[in-house]
Amino acid sequence: MSSLLDRARRGETLTGLDIIDMHGHLGRYQFAVADETPASVVATMDRIGVRTIVCSHLNCLRGNTQRGNDEVLAAMRAYPGRIEGYVSIWPRGAAQVEAEVRRRLAEGFVGIKIHNINQFSYTDEAYAPAMAIANERRLPVLLHTWGKDEEFDQVRELAGSWPEARFLLAHAGAEKLERYVEAAREFENVQLDTSYSLAPRGVVERLVAEAGAENVVWGSDATFLSMTQQIGRALGARIPEQDKRQILSLNARKLLDGIRGNSGGQ
Repeated sequence: MSSLLDRARRGETLTGLDIIDMHGHLGRYQFAVADETPASVVATMDRIGVRTIVCSHLNCLRGNTQRGNDEVLAAMRAYPGRIEGYVSIWPRGAAQVEAEVRRRLAEGFVGIKIHNINQFSYTDEAYAPAMAIANERRLPVLLHTWGKDEEFDQVRELAGSWPEARFLLAHAGAEKLERYVEAAREFENVQLDTSYSLAPRGVVERLVAEAGAENVVWGSDATFLSMTQQIGRALGARIPEQDKRQILSLNARKLLDGIRGNSGGQ
């Protein structure tokens, strides 16, 4: 039987794997993407064999998250089951955060995305209603991280305070890989996201060896990064085939199926 890497090298579509990308984006940023439309994203997914991508809008990097959430909702409705949504939130106040999260979950969003580019701590009190809802619903909460000590301190506080929420640390291994491993091993509700633009050799192998394959999920950061290049990092990692399947599919499926209140969840 051909390995997943062999199949990918031959240009085959990786059918039958239920691949889930837990870190995607829609929208435009500071550099050009040839075609960042939802249709283009889904066409790439079809070519690779990715079943579902969970997206936030790149407005998560700016203040107009509501408009970005509207665009993600439109994409979800255009491609049901293929594009799912993270609610992007901005800490203008606890009441506004809670209202936006509840509204978007009612519309079918499956998680929450927060970026610290706004210079607010992830433990800011304005985010507390979102964390409480995530804890109640067992939602994935995707946090941008880049190996900063204060980020790990905030993650420890969040994971300990909200044990039923599922925290995904984006760009695991970007800096201080050992701190990512520490967090995943200490808290059952912390998992590590593989998306990483610099992609030095051996990061995926180390995450699996030191944190366990069950604590690693695949994310591409598309369209910010190339989905094809990012899946190649997982497929080309020197780890067992079953670990690749766990990273690309099984861990994410467990997260999504575990959401309370979803038709497929608990």
